[in-house]
Amino acid sequence: MPIPKWKIKGIVDDFDECGCCGRRGLKRTVALMPLDADGNEDGTAEDVVYYGTSCAATALSWTQGKVTDTARAAQAERDQRDAYARRMLSIYAPVEFAPVRDKAHVYYDRNQRQRNTSVKATEEVAKLLAEARAMLADTTTGPARPSRIDDFRRYIVIFTSDRRIYLVRRVPEEEAKRQEQAEAAQRRADEIRGSVLVVAALDSEAARDVAYSDDLTREWNTKAWRAAHA
Repeated sequence: MPIPKWKIKGIVDDFDECGCCGRRGLKRTVALMPLDADGNEDGTAEDVVYYGTSCAATALSWTQGKVTDTARAAQAERDQRDAYARRMLSIYAPVEFAPVRDKAHVYYDRNQRQRNTSVKATEEVAKLLAEARAMLADTTTGPARPSRIDDFRRYIVIFTSDRRIYLVRRVPEEEAKRQEQAEAAQRRADEIRGSVLVVAALDSEAARDVAYSDDLTREWNTKAWRAAHA
């Protein structure tokens, strides 16, 4: 079987013109990364081309249905990697410049099997942050995504009495709405005998991760938010 010349990286909404036939006004295009003779990716985001599904099918000698299904699967995988990157940044970016002892505490609390091993928390945190930032900076199937602490947004989290998350909502920008939301959240927490917490994160799923973390992680999360908005 001949080695394909392209690898599908995902579905793109930002390019509405086929890079093969020039057709315009497409609802979406398929991102194709060139491959070398051994079937390995041979380029960066700048080398990716964007074809309509028909031209992509011709280039790959596939049916349009297979192209569409593969592109959707690739994009879903990309979205999952992005979500993981946002979680890693929301947890570890606030402790990037924290004292080594605090950084180690945060890392080992989440990776307890690596405690008392040769794994160095400072190196692992730096690696996780670098990989997460690179992932969100990749423009293969869309523009770069937010990745800085300045991009964090605050989320209000309501816990049940047994410390399960009941609700997560983004905190409004306007002071009056923030106050209204905080009062409503506290009333609801009182009704279910729960509690309220506010954390900063890149999205609501990452906010859940921060909310469930240990006290020191949340302490540095609050410090980072305040420093970024001083």
